[in-house]
Amino acid sequence: MAVVFDLQRYRIPNLLTVTGITMGIVWSCYRDGWKGVPETLAGIGFPIILLFVLHRLRMLGAGDIKLFAVIGSFIGYSVWKVMLYSFIAGGCLALIQMLIHHSLVSRLKIFWKYSQKCFQSKTIISYESGFDQGDTNNVLHFSVAVFLGFGCWLLERWLAG
Repeated sequence: MAVVFDLQRYRIPNLLTVTGITMGIVWSCYRDGWKGVPETLAGIGFPIILLFVLHRLRMLGAGDIKLFAVIGSFIGYSVWKVMLYSFIAGGCLALIQMLIHHSLVSRLKIFWKYSQKCFQSKTIISYESGFDQGDTNNVLHFSVAVFLGFGCWLLERWLAG
């Protein structure tokens, strides 16, 4: 459902993520009792803390981070694997998207200029993707990558028995 909202509206509603996190906490308490709460809270907090910097730099949307927190509320600290798989999937999707839109070279030039600005100013500055100016060709709906990453995590668990 989050992917559908992201694809249609470029955002994931807070109501959806708050409901998901609440359901994850309730499920954790039902499944493991109070002893499962610390792992659940770690699964929620880990993506928020780790990915906050990417959000501040405008490289990742808040909804995507909250989506990881929803997953973490159900699976606990194993959310790190979903995050890893999601970033790999996101890189592949971004490459495909840039090849389709013939923007690989121009996006690499933009990233190179961004890197130079950061290096010269000795500070990390916000990354401008062009989305605010209406350029949606280079916007990656990262919820799709999160969906694929979660699918890879499920597949890994299924294959492991």
